[in-house]
Amino acid sequence: MNKKKQPGDMPETKMHLWLEKDGGVYFGQGRYDLLIKIEELGSLKLAAQAMGISYRGAWGKIKKTEEIIGEKLIEKESNKEGYGLTEFGKKFTTEFNALHKDVLEFAEKRSREMMDRIF
Repeated sequence: MNKKKQPGDMPETKMHLWLEKDGGVYFGQGRYDLLIKIEELGSLKLAAQAMGISYRGAWGKIKKTEEIIGEKLIEKESNKEGYGLTEFGKKFTTEFNALHKDVLEFAEKRSREMMDRIF
């Protein structure tokens, strides 16, 4: 009954990756998405709305991460009301995205190997 699985039959590998310190999340996919939305929309308020979270909640998450890492992620853009990513924020999101891709690629490879051994 062990029928060889075809590539289209393989399950899709999914994962959550986040960073913790002292038992609390300080960066993960949600915060990454929030920072990308801020950069895209130029506004913390609009980014929070687009993600369906409160402005206060979004602000709190960013501030917690900034406190832990000791660097600013967002800043006011000149005298406008909007926000954008700092150079550090851009680098941090780029590096987190690269880490996520690397880990997912490894997990997908290992999932395929596991399925090949089973089927």
